[in-house]
Amino acid sequence: MVYLKKRHLQLIRLLNRGRRFTAVELATETGASVRTIQRDMFTLEELGYPIWSVPGTGGGYEMLPNRLLPPLQLREQEAVALYLTLKWMEQIPDVPFGDMRDTLSDWYVNELPHDLEMKIARLEKNILWLGNKTVPPAPFTKDVYEAVERKRKVEMTYATTKGQRTFTIEPVGMALLNFKWYVFGLSDYGLRQYRIDRVEALRLLDKTFEADDLATLLEAIDERTGVTVRLNITPLGRRLLEDVLPDIAEKNEWDVPEAELPFLSRQLLAAGAEVEVVAPIELREMMRDQTERLWDLYR
Repeated sequence: MVYLKKRHLQLIRLLNRGRRFTAVELATETGASVRTIQRDMFTLEELGYPIWSVPGTGGGYEMLPNRLLPPLQLREQEAVALYLTLKWMEQIPDVPFGDMRDTLSDWYVNELPHDLEMKIARLEKNILWLGNKTVPPAPFTKDVYEAVERKRKVEMTYATTKGQRTFTIEPVGMALLNFKWYVFGLSDYGLRQYRIDRVEALRLLDKTFEADDLATLLEAIDERTGVTVRLNITPLGRRLLEDVLPDIAEKNEWDVPEAELPFLSRQLLAAGAEVEVVAPIELREMMRDQTERLWDLYR
């Protein structure tokens, strides 16, 4: 069996950039000779990589688009881990690639040796994913993904607590939280996140945009000056709020952007008397107002 060398992987990464490289350019990038590069290209073709070579002036090597990639060379444990990852992915609703997720694991396991296929069949009955089966559908996930990938502005009709609103955003990224998809969009109001299952209509616009990646933008938000939130929490309260506040098992204080205090107050209310807001006074007053409204409903 022919195995990939480190240089082969470097060549694959170069060719996957979607442009044509001459043998001289590839030799310069990798530090190999032109003759070695020519042998490497032949080796990659033998392994199933769709390398297209163009002879003559202006020629070179490139990877064919929309290609079928050859199988990975995996150890047994890596093969099982990858299969379980694919099965877990099937639990995620509205994956941007649509129905493809339902066939990936079956296609993959059919390519494995029979003894490993049988081992995985036994594992399937003992490793289960018991996720939330009541997640609302988010049919525009694929459209949002396309807009993020192509950096296209979108016009979005969104169901807010005050009714429908239609506005334009620059969709910089997506996130999956508790099996719900969110899109993060830039507008005149800064970076905002929207649940994709609440999008009622979406139209890709011809206008493109330039922006930092989502990870960078979120880091900048985390660096905003906030207020110190200090809580008294019972052990049960910590468990109830473990998805709300980070490191809640060890901490009693957090820096929270002031604009997020109203939303935080509603989340804290879910823990009832298991949490007490010590500071700031603004958050205590929000908790008191919401508690009074709740009391008015049930007294």
